[in-house]
Amino acid sequence: MSRLAETLANIPLATLSIMIVCTIVYMYQFFVDPPMHHYTMCPRLVIYMSEYYRFITSSLFHGSIMHIGMNMMSTMAIGSSLEKRIGTLAMATTILWGIQLTSSIYTFISWLLYITIGYEHLMNQHSVGFSGVIFQLAVLEANLSPDRTRSVFGFVNVSSKMYPWALLVILQFIMPQISFLGHLSGILIGTMQSHGSLNVFFPSDEYLKDSEQKTSLAFVLKQPSFVSMPEAGTGLGRRREGSAGFFEEVGGSIALFVKNICETLKVMIFGRGEGSNQNIQMGNLGAAWGGNDSVRDDEGWNGLPTIAEERERLT
Repeated sequence: MSRLAETLANIPLATLSIMIVCTIVYMYQFFVDPPMHHYTMCPRLVIYMSEYYRFITSSLFHGSIMHIGMNMMSTMAIGSSLEKRIGTLAMATTILWGIQLTSSIYTFISWLLYITIGYEHLMNQHSVGFSGVIFQLAVLEANLSPDRTRSVFGFVNVSSKMYPWALLVILQFIMPQISFLGHLSGILIGTMQSHGSLNVFFPSDEYLKDSEQKTSLAFVLKQPSFVSMPEAGTGLGRRREGSAGFFEEVGGSIALFVKNICETLKVMIFGRGEGSNQNIQMGNLGAAWGGNDSVRDDEGWNGLPTIAEERERLT
């Protein structure tokens, strides 16, 4: 068995499947060379032209071979680790919903900034790549990881739960052309999912366990790379009872987001002081993982409402 075949054999089924899908899509891009702006995420086209298919295509298409290569290596590393902890069926639903939810919150934030403060740059911006979902998976994996610290590019060690937030900030400094909002959307969805705020979208552990016994899924269940759900469950989205519990979950997601962002900025910019930096070790800068999202602005919007027209309509 070649080294490549051995590596592929060790990748769990759901992770391998999405990698294959993204690779096939990129092969279509390479040989057919379709107009990229037809498949990117552009909030204005989604909202005003009802091009909802962009929710899916923007995650599956990539801007270059380096872009897809970095994203697929990240998917292999993070996705494999997470899938082995939660099982293949839970991983599959997480990816499928993640593609739609990260695109949805990306669009919502762009629209909210547009109608409240008149900031229309994000509404016109085109972005593409799987890295938003990768950041969602990174949050889930970090919350389930038994490791207390993790290295960021071999340069600095941070606590595991801070890891995605540190990546968000550092990657933006290293590659300012990438889609900050796309990565942030993935972190927001991952945080809400891990706190149970999105349980309405995801099947329960009991349902997933019963699904693993269904004969209709026999072909999938027999695959060597299929990972059964652990007996203890996935560990994701523990639901609290009642409406008060729901609002507590949502508040916890928001509070954790603010806390982690503030702590990341503090460590990256100001430091913690000699006595508080025992879990942070400086080293040499290694190769960065992640996706270099292809981002482009469009200025000529024919037939789309201007910001003044939108404000007038809303008032």
